[in-house]
Amino acid sequence: MIIKDDNLTRYVKDIDQAFSRLIYRVRVLFNRYTVDEITDTQYIVLRALRKNPCNTSYLAHMLGVTLSAVTALINRLHRMNLVTRERQVQDRRQVWITITPKGLKVLNDVEERRNLLLALYLSRVPEGEREQLLELLQKAIELFEREDILEDEVIRS
Repeated sequence: MIIKDDNLTRYVKDIDQAFSRLIYRVRVLFNRYTVDEITDTQYIVLRALRKNPCNTSYLAHMLGVTLSAVTALINRLHRMNLVTRERQVQDRRQVWITITPKGLKVLNDVEERRNLLLALYLSRVPEGEREQLLELLQKAIELFEREDILEDEVIRS
């Protein structure tokens, strides 16, 4: 697909730069105040595990990484006693990962610090604009979670 609309091209570049800068700044802040416990990726995995135990295939897909990368990540979390691994009786190749009570405590502590940091910065946004910001972010998330958009474009190409 070739974009021929100069305004759209400029907008896309501006959005890309804004997203990149925001993600970078938030990561820098979070890493500065939570790096002693867990990394960003470990945080994402522990949050997923808080909802339900997962297998390594699911985690690899969720993170967009290889199975070997997830295995290394889970090995580190296991050595830190933040997760447990359980082989399935029916299929010994299947390993389910579960968050431990210690992992849950670390996750809660990190989340509390992250939330305090976000509150500190977002308290500078006027209350009415906070709702607008949240609504726009939610719309962006919904849009980018729609795989049919990319599939439609591939079919038209």
